Amino acid sequence: MNRFAWDLRYADAARFPGMILWSGNTSGPQAVPGGYQVKLTVDGKTMTETFELRKDPRVTTTQEEFQKQFDLLTKIRDKFSQTSEAITSIRDVRKQAQDYAARVKDQPNAQPITDAAKALSAKLTAIEEELYQTKNQSNQDPLNYPIKLNNKISWLAGVVGSGDAPPTEPSVRVFEELSAALQVQL
Repeated sequence: MNRFAWDLRYADAARFPGMILWSGNTSGPQAVPGGYQVKLTVDGKTMTETFELRKDPRVTTTQEEFQKQFDLLTKIRDKFSQTSEAITSIRDVRKQAQDYAARVKDQPNAQPITDAAKALSAKLTAIEEELYQTKNQSNQDPLNYPIKLNNKISWLAGVVGSGDAPPTEPSVRVFEELSAALQVQL
């Protein structure tokens, strides 16, 4: 009988170009033990098989505990994705404002537009700098600059997903604190 170790995971967290994290985890949550189905379609022909994902028999974690871990990891992944999407939007809006200000700068009455673009850019940058360490340019930079919300969230995913165990109460509290801090910025 062949034995295979499968690491079945749900979708990873959303990322953005150039993102550098210090010891962060953006992998999707691992599937909990249970029944699953796989479907393959080739040349219009579909095949479906069911299978059971079993836990390691040496592990004492219950199905309910696996589910609690999965649920928190899913929430963490979604918060991280929300952060990445916000950073992407911030960068897009800031670029649009800067591009528009540059296009109209030589026109009469352009000053209010350029001033508004600068003010908006400054506000967006302040938010982005709370969400992500914008000084990170290489993988060594997190040693020199403090990590920000997205890195803290991704780090928590690594802690919660580090073993076959339910999340600890402190991990749940840290998630709640990080979620509240993220909501302030969003």
